[in-house]
Amino acid sequence: MIKIGFYINETFKSVFRNRNTSIATIISMTLTLLILGITLLIILNLDKFVLTAKNEFSGIQIFLKNEVDKNQMDSFENKLRENQQLRDVVFVSKEETMESFKNNIGYETDIFSDLENPCENSFIAYPTDAKNSALIVEDLKKDSKVSSISFYQDTIEQLVKISNIAGIISIAVIVVLFILSLLIIENMIKITIFSRMREINIMKVIGATNWFIRWPFVLEGALLGFIGSFIAFLITDFAYSKVYSMLSGTVFFSKYIVDKATMSSLLLSLFVLTGIGIGILGSVSSLRKYLKV
Repeated sequence: MIKIGFYINETFKSVFRNRNTSIATIISMTLTLLILGITLLIILNLDKFVLTAKNEFSGIQIFLKNEVDKNQMDSFENKLRENQQLRDVVFVSKEETMESFKNNIGYETDIFSDLENPCENSFIAYPTDAKNSALIVEDLKKDSKVSSISFYQDTIEQLVKISNIAGIISIAVIVVLFILSLLIIENMIKITIFSRMREINIMKVIGATNWFIRWPFVLEGALLGFIGSFIAFLITDFAYSKVYSMLSGTVFFSKYIVDKATMSSLLLSLFVLTGIGIGILGSVSSLRKYLKV
């Protein structure tokens, strides 16, 4: 307990003694982690958007002409369900289509109340293998009962490609920022070591162990990493909450973005663990280079 108290006391004394360097380190860490946070916000929401879009638009929506009667509709549905290239078929009435359209608008409107529903009944068919989607669409177009077909496979594939490219770029940015953060902590610890070299030499002479000398520096790096990461989290979380409150007001956007609670808990754990981890790694690396104990 005495040693722990000593380490904590030495850590705070060192931070206060080198407060200008400590403040500069915290600011640098905060800015670096802010860029990291923005990168994560973009890639996580892009992934959510692509995943939601894939789930919503992976099917082929076949609209039937309004003159198609109930018997013809049932016959067409049986034809779809008997198709071995389709794993599932869902009927969507024209009333459901209109209701979905109104919900996507995001506010109440009476513009269609006095008009006959212009929507068409439809079926959403999910291919067993997405590679066969184009052939299935071409075959369905030949049916006289079909009015039009909505098929977004090409768009989904482009979105997936964009998401993959963004993921690769994000990984590169994260690696660069991680290395930069390590260098920031390394330089801070190096300055602290040089400023306390006389004190360190005295401790070595009187028999202090290597880790007795090292622990305050490691804790100092962890403390500054934590402070910088927590400040970065507060700023990022505040900014995201503002953006989320604007976009979540519209039903269309709300389902494509990561919800506020999930993002906050993810950012907090990620930022704090990353900040402390970088602080410890940077300190240990600097100690190995500049403190020969």
